[in-house]
Amino acid sequence: MKIIRISADEKTVTIYTEGDGPVMIRESTPVIRGGTTVAITRARAEGGVIVLPRYSADGVHDSLFSRFTVYEGSERVPGPVFVSEIAPESAENNSPYPTHKHIKAINASPETQKKMFQVEQGRPDVSLPGFMTLQPEDGDIEFIREGKTYYFRAGAVAHLDEYMRAYDHSTFILLNSSKGFGSRGERGLLDVCLHPKYDEANPSALISAFNMESEDGLGYYAAFVEFLVKRYTRPDEKYGRAAGAIIGNEIDQQGIWGNAGDMTVAEYISEYSEAMRLAWQIGRKYCSHFRVYISLTNNWSIATPGSPLRFYTAKECIEQLAAQTSEQGDFDWHVAYHPYPENLFWPDFWHDRAATFSYNTPHISFRNMEVLESFLSQKRFLYNGKPRRIVFSEQGFNSMTGPLARHSELDGEAGIVLAYMKARNMKTVDMFTHHSSVDNPGEFGLNLGLIRHNGEPKPDYYAFMAMDTDKEPEYVAKARARIGEDLFDYLLSPEIEDKPKTDEDELNESIMTNSN
Repeated sequence: MKIIRISADEKTVTIYTEGDGPVMIRESTPVIRGGTTVAITRARAEGGVIVLPRYSADGVHDSLFSRFTVYEGSERVPGPVFVSEIAPESAENNSPYPTHKHIKAINASPETQKKMFQVEQGRPDVSLPGFMTLQPEDGDIEFIREGKTYYFRAGAVAHLDEYMRAYDHSTFILLNSSKGFGSRGERGLLDVCLHPKYDEANPSALISAFNMESEDGLGYYAAFVEFLVKRYTRPDEKYGRAAGAIIGNEIDQQGIWGNAGDMTVAEYISEYSEAMRLAWQIGRKYCSHFRVYISLTNNWSIATPGSPLRFYTAKECIEQLAAQTSEQGDFDWHVAYHPYPENLFWPDFWHDRAATFSYNTPHISFRNMEVLESFLSQKRFLYNGKPRRIVFSEQGFNSMTGPLARHSELDGEAGIVLAYMKARNMKTVDMFTHHSSVDNPGEFGLNLGLIRHNGEPKPDYYAFMAMDTDKEPEYVAKARARIGEDLFDYLLSPEIEDKPKTDEDELNESIMTNSN
């Protein structure tokens, strides 16, 4: 016998099998490497199907999120162990993924968004320790999940409401930070939600991985996600509209941005993929179009210098994610990429030397961002025959100070035009997010905003705003003149060296459309 797939609808969970006969099913919580047993059920596969109730008799437990281990006699039946298909009609919000006039996005305050940007897509950072509390105060919000009560800080929620309402729709970045992002340093909460191996004392370890190793840690993470999804995917959009969530930040540099101590890439992705899957399951419980994304840097086939147990390559993270989720039950995950220039201080990405058009390129920057789409178009990465979607969720152009300030700003102006046009030409890209609206003086010496510290727009602000308007041709002409017309035109439509050429791997062009 073999498990083929596991699906869920409004009332049942169905396990599809290859072969029939009596089985024993252990249902457990999705804590990594095990979990508490929820139920032991004796059943029989008939016609390749086993149907189980989705909810417990008291309605408290939802088996949508469980791990199902099936035994035939004393042998474990191979195959997926998680629900990876959820009937769209079971969600309260059954609308399609939101459409947008253009792919521009920004992470700006509601005031700056309304005054200077007025783009459709937002991308807020939302950190668990900044939103939840073990010590509720008057007005804090009570939230019950799986029979347990959790509390959310009313002020933080109100602030996010204001942000979400300023945009047509937004994609969260879900973080777990004890160092900033609104954390009050509440020790009891941090001891539960931070990863058990988080190197908190290390000043370079800025953000923790989510804790998928304990029941309490998983419970807080799941409540965090479910609160956000339930609130921001309501059909009436009372508090704003969320379209998806990016899980963590730049996890190929987990030593800094998603720290879980020393782990091989396979070990790390085994935990990270569970956080992704759980967020996807929660998202699809409420909203049939909700998406989740893996977050990666521009280090494609080379890792940031440091321990190989804390710094990986983006390429191996994607390959591990695809392999592990395929084995346990593939689901609809996507990719959030940060195609900064290979040197973040220099905005002239057209001169990048380590960004080639091969699948083994050291970096994927603005120069060769099409490599990512082509790589993901290989058959082994498709989901139900369709390619994973891409959001460019964080990138920007540094402007220098001193004698090169004006020069670098004009490079940034030209760069944003070419990079935006390249992203727009790609067939699976839904978002092009300029990392920062305003320069951040504490950001590692970089000035990545479209607006200077003093509130003055930079040249790239005007270029960003001109794209997809009747002013675009003016800025395209300026960019071509600065970069060089031949180079500009070549980079706008480069040839990918490793594009699949065999019948087995060739992507059917009919599925490579801009529809989402």
